[in-house]
Amino acid sequence: MRLVPVLLALTSLIWSASATPLLAKRASRTSPPSGAVVVRQSGTQSGEFSTVQAAINSLDSTSSKTIFIFPGTYNEQVSITRTGPLTIMGSTTNTADQKANSVTIQHSLSAAAAGSDDASGTFRVHKDNLKLYNVNIKNTFGQGSQAIALSAYGEDLGFYAVGLYGYQDTLLANEGHQFYGSCYIEGAVDYIFGQHARIFIHKSTIASVGAGAITADGPTSASDNSLFVIDSSSVIQSSAATSSLTGKVFLGRPWQQWARVAFVNTNLDSLINSAGWEEWSASMPNTEDVEFVEVNNSGPGSEGTRPSFAQQLDSDAGFTAADVLGDDWTSWVDQQYV
Repeated sequence: MRLVPVLLALTSLIWSASATPLLAKRASRTSPPSGAVVVRQSGTQSGEFSTVQAAINSLDSTSSKTIFIFPGTYNEQVSITRTGPLTIMGSTTNTADQKANSVTIQHSLSAAAAGSDDASGTFRVHKDNLKLYNVNIKNTFGQGSQAIALSAYGEDLGFYAVGLYGYQDTLLANEGHQFYGSCYIEGAVDYIFGQHARIFIHKSTIASVGAGAITADGPTSASDNSLFVIDSSSVIQSSAATSSLTGKVFLGRPWQQWARVAFVNTNLDSLINSAGWEEWSASMPNTEDVEFVEVNNSGPGSEGTRPSFAQQLDSDAGFTAADVLGDDWTSWVDQQYV
């Protein structure tokens, strides 16, 4: 007899706990929440915007805001610098599954043409306190140059069921603490890279479309605490690959000699070379002070003779979400994606 009042009270508690409501994982989200700024590519209604950048430009600098994007492929380059907390939601029939995403933001620009890696990014984040849900981001430039899909600089950045697509340098995670949950990240060469960020990629799919190293961490000194951890995920050959990649992909190579990367509790398919890790180059190996770690991985790619500069450990101590993101990580990471 008291079940309905209890449920209503719990619902009220959840919604009042944050300026942005928690999202129910596996739920359909095809209409904007109350108060959201709306992006609709076609049939734009009064008060709505036809591009994501126009919606961002309409916001004030400091208050907490939400943007909802209706289905479509948005051909634009997006830059976000406002200081206030921001949540961006793409329309989807299943918030838990990146494959259900119906919103894509894409752009084609190489770093050579743009002038820097960051400037080539399709989706550029230079702010703290951002949550991005159920949006695919693509740099369609292809082979021949670095060409970033997501460029991320900021503290407390959360990416949930997001798809990132590129070839070389797909994800630039360069500063701050960043969480990627239930994401899909595709590329070929150094496609998860950066210099100063601490990132935790969890329950995600890492998909190689060509031969090369997956990660390239490049902290500039021994005191830089940059760390990439790929946890409870799958490393596979992308269905977009045009030939077999068996044995042609490496977990990482050190952009700088203090690189720190760990693959933990992750299934590594046969695309991973039996050496696992490689030097930056023959003339500049950069292996003097690296920390390349594997913990409790599985699959054919987890087998083989690793180089002397890599470690295989029995414990994930030092590589948990709290270790990577800090003791307060549960206050800003959406726990539906943990």
